[in-house]
Amino acid sequence: MGQYDFTYVIPEAFKKNMIQYLTQDHKGNIAQAYSRVHFEYNDLGYAYYSGLSGDNWNKRAIDITLEGSEKDIELLRSNRKILENAMGMALKPTTSGFLLKNIYFIVSDDDFEVELPDEKGESFDVLSQDIHDALAKGEPVLVLDRLHTYSSKYLREICVKHGIDTEDSSGEHYALHSLAGMITKYYKANNVFQSEFTEQALKMSISSFEKYNRVRNDLKLCS
Repeated sequence: MGQYDFTYVIPEAFKKNMIQYLTQDHKGNIAQAYSRVHFEYNDLGYAYYSGLSGDNWNKRAIDITLEGSEKDIELLRSNRKILENAMGMALKPTTSGFLLKNIYFIVSDDDFEVELPDEKGESFDVLSQDIHDALAKGEPVLVLDRLHTYSSKYLREICVKHGIDTEDSSGEHYALHSLAGMITKYYKANNVFQSEFTEQALKMSISSFEKYNRVRNDLKLCS
């Protein structure tokens, strides 16, 4: 590659390098938020004509858009300068020829939508059929166990999407009712729901999940 030959392609390890730069700069919380968002870029053409001054006659300007949860986007938006510095390095302009012009931030429309997790590759329809079959065969313990596993994975998906820890310091998964409690606190702190009834229903679900957890464990011990 000659002195002025550029790839005009985003480096393959761009996101990985971004996370490394942010982590090395002791910005672990920003690195985690960045790892969860989706990014796209828009090639604006030659940097000089896009308003970037300097000896950039054959470099190209780009805008980068970050899309993610409201919590992650707000954290990244409030640390724009740190992001700009990291992106400037991760773009490797001497190789790619790309220079950052602007960063745009978008909160996902589906911020509070979570895909239902599959149990060992099975869809929810298949799981439902298994539950009906187990009930027909008089195997309620299996039904409770499958539902408990499914519910735990589902709530963990919600926690991960909103940056809520799902494990304690020793790496143990939080119990089902603990996950429900943390989600309830997050929704309340972020004013997700305006209905008093909704908040009360979420709080009641914590005790319900706690009782479910005990029933499921007791039945497993007896089986």
